[in-house]
Amino acid sequence: MKEMDDKKLQELLEKGLAGQKAGLSSEEAEELEVYSMLFEALGNEPVPDLPHDFAVKVTAKLRSRKQRMAETRFNGIVVFCCLFFGGSSIAAIIHFGGGEVIFGFISRYGTIFILGTILLLLIQYLDQKLVKQALLKGR
Repeated sequence: MKEMDDKKLQELLEKGLAGQKAGLSSEEAEELEVYSMLFEALGNEPVPDLPHDFAVKVTAKLRSRKQRMAETRFNGIVVFCCLFFGGSSIAAIIHFGGGEVIFGFISRYGTIFILGTILLLLIQYLDQKLVKQALLKGR
């Protein structure tokens, strides 16, 4: 008896003749069945397993995102209020007197105050970001 070669098996499987076993010996039909089951098994990819703490990590990430949005909103409101009240104060002082003194002070030291404010805000932002990253990595 001669065995079926791989090319002939592949050709039969591709043509869909796995169900039609006419003209094949019982050994060849059995071999064809084994090959068809093998190709079916290889065609199905295994489902990846999720880690046991997947749900905890997802809820923690969603909670931190929601908290971050609330913090951003609050910080925006605080910055807007500070700018509004600061601008109103300066406008009131200029309008009601003493404008030359304030203009002279701002023209001399204005860039120092602006850069200092930007530096303090940058330090605050980086500190919060690094602390949050350290807390999330610790979980």
